[in-house]
Amino acid sequence: MQWTVASDVDGTLTGDREALDRLRARLGEQRAGGGLYLIVSTGRRLEQVTEGIREEGLPDPDAVICQVGTEIYLPPFTERSTPMDAWRTWLLSRYSRDQALLFLAGIEGLVMQPEVYNTELKTSCYLDGCADPDKTAEVIRHRVRPHADRYQVVWSSGRDLDILPAASGKGKAIRFLVEHVGLDPGRVVVAGDTGNDASMFLEFDRGVVVANAQPELVELARDLGDGRVYRARRPYAAGVEEGLEHYGVLDRAASAG
Repeated sequence: MQWTVASDVDGTLTGDREALDRLRARLGEQRAGGGLYLIVSTGRRLEQVTEGIREEGLPDPDAVICQVGTEIYLPPFTERSTPMDAWRTWLLSRYSRDQALLFLAGIEGLVMQPEVYNTELKTSCYLDGCADPDKTAEVIRHRVRPHADRYQVVWSSGRDLDILPAASGKGKAIRFLVEHVGLDPGRVVVAGDTGNDASMFLEFDRGVVVANAQPELVELARDLGDGRVYRARRPYAAGVEEGLEHYGVLDRAASAG
């Protein structure tokens, strides 16, 4: 039976090129045999993902979820690719970038992320210039809370804060895609390393947290328990490989090292 694997990129697949090369080869074999549908789910833009496939050894995916779950792309992945319209239209009906910017107004030390990371569906800033980034993130959460039916805050790595549509995020985008393609939502394994991956673990019952994960995701893994999250002993792609072996997606006997 076919598995769906949805993995973050930076700090999850990347970080150890040798381990990534090994994992890419094993995933490629599984895809070629029809046993795997691979989703890359990332904060990157699509062109950064395709560049990563060419230059960083990222595996060829069946679908790409970009900009922290606000854009979904299906093959072919080119510079002319546009996000899946059904997903984009649904999110736009419940999101105003102007309103999202108001939630960030007047916060000392806040710096907006580069324009390419700010889209019609993603309002993103850096908080590491604030006196207390975690406290500042909580202030923004408090501002957004009365509007939680339309907006959500994603805080990760002690620096990056995104205001997204409440209906979006990596987890919900994966579920939308799984249902759109006709895959089994009960055979999905997700993998990540930071807080912007949290929605994947909340949405699905099988998750892999790599050993180098940030504290916010480690804490969530503890809360969800071992029944839903496998905490890998190894970092980066080696940890993803370890977790996929744990869930039976990959054969343990084929593991190297």
